[in-house]
Amino acid sequence: MVAYWRQAGLSYIRFSAICASVVRAAMKPQFKAEALKAAEANVKVLKPKATACKLIKYYKLPALERNSDHIST
Repeated sequence: MVAYWRQAGLSYIRFSAICASVVRAAMKPQFKAEALKAAEANVKVLKPKATACKLIKYYKLPALERNSDHIST
């Protein structure tokens, strides 16, 4: 049994976004403003600092040793 949203060619993420927008549109005006505000996506992009990259050089993990017993040929 395949879900009807999958039969329609939608991903679950897209299907749930459509359902959420329909529910928000059907809300009473007094609740709609708060629901629309909560639905906004906020994304904050952070780039790593240069010092963080330098620390990686100092704290390298030891190299993995190869164990020939576990290698199948």
